[in-house]
Amino acid sequence: MRQIALPLDELRSGTSSSLIITECNATAFAGLASASTWAKRCAILTGPARSGKSLMARYFSGQNGTVIDDAEAQAAETLFNAWNRSQESGLPLLLISRWQPAEWNVALPDLQSRLGAALLLNIAPPDDEMIEQLLQKQLADRGAAISIDALSYVKRRIERSYTAIEKFARAANAMALAENAPVNLSLVKKIIES
Repeated sequence: MRQIALPLDELRSGTSSSLIITECNATAFAGLASASTWAKRCAILTGPARSGKSLMARYFSGQNGTVIDDAEAQAAETLFNAWNRSQESGLPLLLISRWQPAEWNVALPDLQSRLGAALLLNIAPPDDEMIEQLLQKQLADRGAAISIDALSYVKRRIERSYTAIEKFARAANAMALAENAPVNLSLVKKIIES
């Protein structure tokens, strides 16, 4: 009997929201942990979609910092005021964006210079260790496990992006449910080669 995979592939309740730290994001994470040493009390965290910026921001905000997500989309006045409040209060300000500050559409020269003085923390594309750990975590969060040989196969062939890893985990889980099969080498080859 074949099981139909319903579109309920969201993470199970109680799943881990822990952050995985590898070489690709370790410098950014260390920078957040040392907010008290930021010269201008402001840092800008950038990285690709689904790279853990929000998880890092939650960690940071637990240290009495202020966080502005999608900073590039905020009004210049909002960012300028947040910067000034941070300088007055001594509380660090973290701005989060997928893009480098030079790519933001900032018309105010004063704001441009302030952003240029902020500490830049960048999350790089996933390295091998991140791909491996993130695939295992995302499948485990969905109630599945991946065999070692399948993991090795995927790691060498998957697109090096956080969204591709998440998309693959969803597809592998759905196929495993539909075929009532484990996430093994045979199953992952079907996904990779399709």
